[in-house]
Amino acid sequence: MKKSGVSIGENDIIGLPRTLEELKEMKPFEFQNWACQKLTGRASEKKVGDMGINGWLIDGRPIQVKQSENIGRNVIDNFETAIRRVKKDKGVVVAFSFGRGAYEEVARAKLEDGLDIELKTVGEILKEE
Repeated sequence: MKKSGVSIGENDIIGLPRTLEELKEMKPFEFQNWACQKLTGRASEKKVGDMGINGWLIDGRPIQVKQSENIGRNVIDNFETAIRRVKKDKGVVVAFSFGRGAYEEVARAKLEDGLDIELKTVGEILKEE
């Protein structure tokens, strides 16, 4: 069975990304869709002007997806604003890796503002398959 460049093999779906390298090469919106689906969510229908939220988990938490490494404090700070704007206190940020500043900002946001932001690496998502 073949549809849209993806086919189902005997034990696998052929054409879906399976490695970090393949995921890094994906088009940005395809990568966002992949990440949202893997976390049992859905990508936002808005591709431009999404106000910092790329998708939503089934439980209503917003998701921000970054197709890059070493995400820093500023990305988390901006996501805090985005989740407050939609009146949520939890959310998930997906990236290939996070810098120390990102982890520090997540801890600060939880302690001082009561925000629960989960940092999820693409590697962790792949291991969950």
